[in-house]
Amino acid sequence: MAIHHHLLLLHLILMLSIIAIQTLAAYACIAVEREALLTFKADISDGIRHSLSSWDEAQDCCRWRGVVCDNTTTRNILELNLGNPFDWWTGYALSGEINPSLLALNHLSRLDLSNNNFSGIIPEFISSFYNLAHLNLSNSGFEGKIPCQLGNLSKLHSLDLSRSYFIGTVPPHLGNLSSLRYLSLNYAFNDINTTNADHLGWVSQLASLDYLDLGGLNLINIVDWLHIINKLQSIKVLLLSCTSLPSIPNSLSYVNFTGLTTLDLSDNGQFSTTLPHWLWNLTNLSYLNLADCQFQGKIPNALGNLTSLTYLSLRDNNLEGHLPRSIGKLCNLRGIDLSYLGIGGDIRELVEMLDCTWNNMEVIILSNNNLQGNLSNWLQQMTNLKYIDLSNNSLVGPVPLGISSLQNLNFLDLSSNSLYGVISEAHFANLSKLNQLLLSSNSLIISVGRSWNPPFQLTALALGSCRVGPQFPAWLRWQRQIKEVDLYNTSITSTLPHWLWSLPIRMLNLSYNSISGKLPPHLKSTNFFALDLRSNNLEGPLLPLPDGLEFLDLSNNFISGPLPKLLPTSIIYLLLSNNSISGSISSICERTNLWILDLATNHLSGELPRCWLKGSFLLKMALSNNNITGEIPLSMGSLISLQYLDLNSNNLYGELPSELQHCKNLLFLDLGNNNFSRKIPTWIGEKLLNLRYLQLRSNMFDGNIPPQLAQLTFLQVLDLSDNKLSGSIPRSFGNFTGMTIYSVQNDDDDSFSWGFGTDIVTYIGSLVLVMKGNTYTYSKLLGQVTTMDLSGNNLSGVIPEEIGALRHLRNLNFAGNHLVGMIPEKIGDMLSLESLDLSSNKLSGAIPQSLSKLTFLDYLNLSYNNLSGRIPSGSQLDRLDDPSIYIGNAYLCGRPTSKNCSGDTASPNNTSNYANGSETSMWWLYLGMGVGFVAGFWGVYAVLLFHTTWRCAYFRMIDNFFDNIYVTVAVRMNRMKNKYG
Repeated sequence: MAIHHHLLLLHLILMLSIIAIQTLAAYACIAVEREALLTFKADISDGIRHSLSSWDEAQDCCRWRGVVCDNTTTRNILELNLGNPFDWWTGYALSGEINPSLLALNHLSRLDLSNNNFSGIIPEFISSFYNLAHLNLSNSGFEGKIPCQLGNLSKLHSLDLSRSYFIGTVPPHLGNLSSLRYLSLNYAFNDINTTNADHLGWVSQLASLDYLDLGGLNLINIVDWLHIINKLQSIKVLLLSCTSLPSIPNSLSYVNFTGLTTLDLSDNGQFSTTLPHWLWNLTNLSYLNLADCQFQGKIPNALGNLTSLTYLSLRDNNLEGHLPRSIGKLCNLRGIDLSYLGIGGDIRELVEMLDCTWNNMEVIILSNNNLQGNLSNWLQQMTNLKYIDLSNNSLVGPVPLGISSLQNLNFLDLSSNSLYGVISEAHFANLSKLNQLLLSSNSLIISVGRSWNPPFQLTALALGSCRVGPQFPAWLRWQRQIKEVDLYNTSITSTLPHWLWSLPIRMLNLSYNSISGKLPPHLKSTNFFALDLRSNNLEGPLLPLPDGLEFLDLSNNFISGPLPKLLPTSIIYLLLSNNSISGSISSICERTNLWILDLATNHLSGELPRCWLKGSFLLKMALSNNNITGEIPLSMGSLISLQYLDLNSNNLYGELPSELQHCKNLLFLDLGNNNFSRKIPTWIGEKLLNLRYLQLRSNMFDGNIPPQLAQLTFLQVLDLSDNKLSGSIPRSFGNFTGMTIYSVQNDDDDSFSWGFGTDIVTYIGSLVLVMKGNTYTYSKLLGQVTTMDLSGNNLSGVIPEEIGALRHLRNLNFAGNHLVGMIPEKIGDMLSLESLDLSSNKLSGAIPQSLSKLTFLDYLNLSYNNLSGRIPSGSQLDRLDDPSIYIGNAYLCGRPTSKNCSGDTASPNNTSNYANGSETSMWWLYLGMGVGFVAGFWGVYAVLLFHTTWRCAYFRMIDNFFDNIYVTVAVRMNRMKNKYG
């Protein structure tokens, strides 16, 4: 009996198993669609995320990641969701080409391939998925033209092609998508400088559209954009940021899109008009972003009509006056951005204007204004704050302890103020949600215990110029999500802890400390993207670098040894100046991704690399102060992107290769202190038309100065001193616009920056110049320097009057030549001149009184010339009372020399005018001399010619005169002969 029961139970289990298998088989995915997915996977690289690891042939494909099947018995695949959350640091997931096998998924209603890296154009077969309702190809690497066939997807509800690399224009066929509710073309095109739409009429055909994002498209030709949008009654979200819109109408006869809840017109910085009136009719708006649109005038009281607003940004406009009191009516406001508006006054008064909302505020951005006051008695009351940015103001006082009550705080930026006092552990006691802490450029002292374990996990920390040291902050070891650390100039004097290199930091700035020790041996295995350790006391060799490293600055340390043989292919910035790095750089030219290369002031030797390629992106190369020898290789002419070339103070020689003329983007060329010879090439002036700084000093260039250099109209610095140049100074040198008109160039025009909060990465070129008798290194202020130095050559001729046109020139040095003639009167027109050196020439005549007009002149050297007359006086010249200024001019008199002028018959002005007289006065002088000679000659000659008696008496007198002289000389000679026999 028992055996019978067991057999019956076994039979029942077997029957149930068969039923279960049949049921699972019925609900398994369709074989054809499964094979299509496997074929698709075969052509795809899975990347480091292994997104398709679950696509196992032994499993039901309806259970694979991203695959959604119909829950009915059909089991057709309805959705393919292979999008990935974008991560800047880890990169993309899927890459490769999309196989047309996907056409087997003919029931597909949703296709999401976003945030991948597929190559080529959008496959045309996608337009055959007639059941598609949602298509997301954003940030997927697609390029080429947007296929017109997408207009055939009549059931499409949402289309996202944003962040792509398309060319051409938006196809008007998208207007056929009558069911479309969501359309995003945000930054969908590769070239924003080319118009991306011929017209927008097709948009008005999308009657069901409630979300439209055209941000980042070039719509500069679309004048009627607002009238087109006004036809969309259903539109709720309109995003048109950074679209180069040509204008914005101030009014509309009828506002049709009053249901709008989100409007973003930011970064259209050319409106230059008042805030449009139709804005105040959009009473359903909850999000309004008008940042950087160049709006002008006052903010009207009508702003108070927008009572539904939860976020408002007026950042970076030219709005005048104060905020209207009506802003207090915006009781739903949770976020506000009023940065870069120049708002002044006490910050507490500004915040209290928000009236009913300030205790509920979640986002406050008031950076880059002129706000004063302190943080006490108001900040700690805003308990809902998540994000606050008060950077770049004039706030003073301590950071209140009450800040610890802001338990929701995620982002805190108080950098670049005048805050002082101690920041302790108590300030952070309840800030468990804090994600970014930026306090740089204050006078704060960070005082926490070495065993402190913070309640938060930061992703970004910036404490630059606060006092953190002398020890490295030990609490950082617990920050397991930290990506960016900026601790520049924080008084750290210790070595770097070993645990630092195991943190997930991507950007690290420890510059301008006194950190000692060596780089870690496992540096290559770290994940650094940017590493700035400049101006410390690090020593030892430069070890192999991380594969993903793009920025490295180890300048101003004691790094020694050769460069690593294999630099990362990712490296863009390589800054190693002022170390003791030795060896050659023969392979550096193979790194075509380099933008900035600075190896100045090391012990490098050998020749310059010869393998430069046309595909190089190199912008700046600084190799000055090394022992590099040889000639400039011809291949350097391939560096067509090069803007900055500094080879100063090496042992380079030979003629400048004509191939360099292909480097037409050069702004800065410094070849000084080498052994270059031959003539200065004319192509410098004919081809390198963007040059601002040209230094060829201390070489062996000879011949004349090519007048073609005057074609360099942007030139601010011209230094040809200490060569063997001869001939005259070209008169065309008065044509340098860069020395004539005040330069609008910013000091940082020649800089490259990268970072967060404060600039974590900054590279600025430098130039060593001799001015005012001393040597100066210009870096940040280089954009303001204007100088012409032709000293120490064999130049002859006169100083051309045309030089006087250089009204923005600050330094003029023609010393140590063979210049003759007088100092031009027009030199007094050079009103910006601070330094003038004309010493050791052969200049003559009087010093022009016009020098007294040079109110900025604080260095003058006219010594060792042949100048004469009274030294002119004037308010500025009287301050230059050093007699050595005029030494070596024997015929100068007056203060500050000890030689008094005899008589006061002529004023300095008269003497100067005579010496430097105009052509008219000199002409009258020569005319008077001529008339006098003619009158005297004919007064004597006519009498002798027509009066015989007088003529005979005159010649008899002459004969007797010479006879008497002859007799006298003969008698005396005879006496001497007899005496000395």
